[in-house]
Amino acid sequence: MHKRDNTAVGSHRIQEYAPGNIIVSEGEKKEGLYVILDGSVEIFQNKRSIRVLEDGDVFGLESIFLQKSCTVTVKALSPSRIAVYPKNVLEEIISGSSQVATQIIKSLVAQLEQTTQAAAEHIPLGGFVDFHERIFQDGEVIIEEGTSGKEIYQLVESEGGLLVSIKGKEVARMTQPGEYFGEMSSLLNQTRTATVTSQGRSVVQVLPGEDLESTLLHYPRLSKKIIDTLASRLAKASERIADKD
Repeated sequence: MHKRDNTAVGSHRIQEYAPGNIIVSEGEKKEGLYVILDGSVEIFQNKRSIRVLEDGDVFGLESIFLQKSCTVTVKALSPSRIAVYPKNVLEEIISGSSQVATQIIKSLVAQLEQTTQAAAEHIPLGGFVDFHERIFQDGEVIIEEGTSGKEIYQLVESEGGLLVSIKGKEVARMTQPGEYFGEMSSLLNQTRTATVTSQGRSVVQVLPGEDLESTLLHYPRLSKKIIDTLASRLAKASERIADKD
């Protein structure tokens, strides 16, 4: 069985792939968002397997938002149906549908979590959403591992940075204003995966994350900003995994 292009449906087209078919290849210049309707695919970079994607997941955003050639090779693992949205309609879809934007963001965040537990970059949201500002003193816990909570945070300033730890072990430290954290629990509806502690006095802004889709509906410019940054984080996380010996 070979790849078969179906008739375009609305603003996108649907393609079918047999197990083993290459959907996109690293280095190709293709601009489009790929959405898995049925089936599963495997992602490779530098010939190293990075992750497996399934129904509802997306790929290909680096070619759109980062203006780069494909950074990964994608191969069908099972009979798969893939919807392909061209660049010229994608931004309109994201701006006009908070539901679609939410699906894309959740897929990207899930892929980031699957690829690496420690993402070093965070989403700068300043100027897009009105945050509630809070002040934390030295040693005060902002987020505690294993607890529930939907708030999303952005660092404004800190004397000694924010210490990120998992099971008592330091895994990262946030020091740059604009760094963003707490998104995993909000977007994936999970308990907190790490503890964040203020080192010295810290000022953070807090965004209620109870209803992401509603937030995107009220702040449509935020959708592209989040998706753009998540695509960048995912590409860099993939590179780190692929470059490991």
